[in-house]
Amino acid sequence: MRWDEDQDDVLRECSFRGAAYARDEIERRCGARHSVRAVEVRASRIHCSLMVQTVCPGCGAVGVTLNRTTGLCRLCTERYHLEQERAFAEVIEAERREAEDPERIAAVRRERDMMRQRNSRACRRYGLPSRRERGM
Repeated sequence: MRWDEDQDDVLRECSFRGAAYARDEIERRCGARHSVRAVEVRASRIHCSLMVQTVCPGCGAVGVTLNRTTGLCRLCTERYHLEQERAFAEVIEAERREAEDPERIAAVRRERDMMRQRNSRACRRYGLPSRRERGM
């Protein structure tokens, strides 16, 4: 089968993924079947590198070094860490707001006052030493 301009375009577009991927992509898009060797020869003739290069799954950048932990390029890794820090800041702010909520503070204070009153009444009724007398 002869090579046409559309097949060359597909080859140039996806050559960074290797000869086998380029062959499959040409067959899928153009319907032309070529061997891996034919793809390699054609790439050589049109001066197109078939060297497999890494692709960032986050942004699609080709030929970048991927972080082993995240599997992303440096920029996407930094963006990922920034989002983690933003999420943590939101958690901290929510905890701070919750700890300073006047309604919750008032509810806890009412419960403490109720317990203190109940204990005081029990101590007076049964003649027990109060909390202050016990040194607590």
